[in-house]
Amino acid sequence: MPRARLGRVWVGDGEPVRLVGVINVSPESFFKGSVRRTTDEVIKAAELMVSNGVDIIDIGGMSTAPYNKTVISTDEEIRRVVPAIKALKGVFPDLVVSIDTIRPRVAEEALRAGADVVNDVTGLKGDAGMARVVADYGASVIVMARERTPSQGGDPVSKTIRALRESIEIALNSGVDEGNIVVDPGIGAWPPLSMDPILTGGEPLRGDYIRGDSAYPWYSWDSIIIMSIGRIRSELNRPVLVGISRKSFLERLMRRKAPPEDRLFASVSAEAIAVVMGADAVRTHNVGESRDAVRVAEVLRLCLNKDPIKCNEELVRLVNTGNR
Repeated sequence: MPRARLGRVWVGDGEPVRLVGVINVSPESFFKGSVRRTTDEVIKAAELMVSNGVDIIDIGGMSTAPYNKTVISTDEEIRRVVPAIKALKGVFPDLVVSIDTIRPRVAEEALRAGADVVNDVTGLKGDAGMARVVADYGASVIVMARERTPSQGGDPVSKTIRALRESIEIALNSGVDEGNIVVDPGIGAWPPLSMDPILTGGEPLRGDYIRGDSAYPWYSWDSIIIMSIGRIRSELNRPVLVGISRKSFLERLMRRKAPPEDRLFASVSAEAIAVVMGADAVRTHNVGESRDAVRVAEVLRLCLNKDPIKCNEELVRLVNTGNR
């Protein structure tokens, strides 16, 4: 059954749903509440996350939102993330740290600074050197579902599974340990790589069909994926991490104007649903609030499609022992 490591943290069957806290040192990030500009701010944010039960902290130095102009130089990205990682490891030496980057040189400098995990939103397809860096350092990797080019026909779930299979194959062929691979189905309007302005240098994307499929607007695509995590997990036999926090599809589902600052309740409700559907880890800007939603959902999913007697036994055991 699906189980893998992110650094020293096991993810998947037999483990609690893991909480991955987001700290951005990129002022361009879409949710300004996640941005920390100094190492002191990074440490304070991490202290709060650790007190709220975070398992992994994900550091990002360049926003990759396809609807904003956010590209910075590789040197600037390194200048942002390396001090943050060193500071974290200095205060929390046992904390698992992930680097959110699409650039191999940034990943390598981050791993040298103490990072344990590479979180690549291109699914190792943006730069051929990324998988080699992960393998050379014996690191763990989170691969996101990304198509190389737009495709028509087929449903979002099948396309997501196919894209993730490609990324897993790239990782394995490059020497990445199979036990170090976790998949991310890519909730959040990620376009095919050939359309991504971060990679092409083009203008930010607009409109409902930035996924490249004329049948599925991006908010529908993301919603379908959340409700299909169990299928993705089963077909790939890999633990699944989801990143839902504060993302713009939530505003569409809320059916009112809501900037990222107003999407907290929508975020935690969608995260809870994702956990019920089978998610093994949740990447979140709000660890404390997500923790409580995730823990409740983690227990309730014991009853999903199960006999009431078995459900009762499991619920009583967990609640009375306090075992997460």
